[in-house]
Amino acid sequence: MKLIKQRLQGSLKAFSIHLGCSLGIAVIAAVTVFYFWYPEPYGSLLGGTALFTLIVCVDVICGPLLTLVLFNKRKPKKELLLDLSLVVAIQLAALGYGIYTMAIARPIYLAYELDRFRVVSQADIEPQAFADKPSHIPPAGWTGPKLIAVRVAQPDDADYLSQVELSVNGTETVHRPDRWDTYENQKSLAVKKSIAIEVLKKKHPDRADFVMAELKRLRLDSASTRWLPVQSRRSTGWVALIDSTTGTVRGFLPLDGF
Repeated sequence: MKLIKQRLQGSLKAFSIHLGCSLGIAVIAAVTVFYFWYPEPYGSLLGGTALFTLIVCVDVICGPLLTLVLFNKRKPKKELLLDLSLVVAIQLAALGYGIYTMAIARPIYLAYELDRFRVVSQADIEPQAFADKPSHIPPAGWTGPKLIAVRVAQPDDADYLSQVELSVNGTETVHRPDRWDTYENQKSLAVKKSIAIEVLKKKHPDRADFVMAELKRLRLDSASTRWLPVQSRRSTGWVALIDSTTGTVRGFLPLDGF
């Protein structure tokens, strides 16, 4: 009984130390992911919040639990060190793969496209396609998506048929860097295509008070604020709030705009 108690005490101490270290690493990873890579609402739009929660929960729980089960002071030091090293290696490998997955799926651009905004992630673009990106478009970064626009193909364009063919074959215009443009060049069109706040309230009458409360929180006036839906591969449940005078994106609301 005494031996069992001693082993349990030792295992719990090792478990606590391992859990504390794991939580510390998880906090650092969370700051990196949600402050730099997936600032709201992009975590929700791309499923980053759910994915990170799953990765961290599995990693933080499983690693310390394995330590709790395997730790035994009566084991030879070499065997104990090998056991703990394997646990840590597996834990770090799993966390590293999860963080890598989130890095390549991170949002890099918020692109205005005719009557909506589209979220473009790193994974949406073929690596070689970035060579076709116009020089005046800022490069993809690691501190949240940059605001750009998309030149939608028009019937009088010389390459109109080839653009349509690419779209039919699954390569959407927004995912072709050669069609990217600055938002500055198209923000007047964005304002023209944007929709009044009253329409959003009518679409979601049960959330009308929420809309007004959020506008107040963001210090926006409903008369000078308009909106457009935001679309990603995983979600259409957000709208972007636009200043009707400047075309500036001022915030987001978790409401379906379609």
